[in-house]
Amino acid sequence: MRTEPTKAALIRKRFARRPEEVAAARRFVRSGLIRGSDAWETAQLLVSETVTSSLDQSAPGRGSGTLEVGYALDGRKLRVEVSDDGGPARLRRRIHAVRSAGGRGLELVRALASRWGVRESASGRTIWFEVDITGGG
Repeated sequence: MRTEPTKAALIRKRFARRPEEVAAARRFVRSGLIRGSDAWETAQLLVSETVTSSLDQSAPGRGSGTLEVGYALDGRKLRVEVSDDGGPARLRRRIHAVRSAGGRGLELVRALASRWGVRESASGRTIWFEVDITGGG
């Protein structure tokens, strides 16, 4: 996983750290894409999964707080970043039972994104992914 930033500036927006905001984050990113483009459905799914992962992993006891979602179109790729103030532990891959209702978000990111990664520091965590855009852009 390389972590080189995109050359295009990210368009950013803050969202309340609440499950209801997952849909708003999805709408925010898809507003920058052409409906029906190859990236349309994939981007929406991966935004949902990364925002949900950020909510699930966030540090307890910090109030409702916020998280930030940013996206950029750079040539033929979409880059999305979801940043929060970190969690109680480093993000890690989990093994789930076949019938588990959740917990597979980053597996979807791994399978569908052309590139992805996680940056962690004392001040927070950023989950990022890129989706190649072919066709309509």
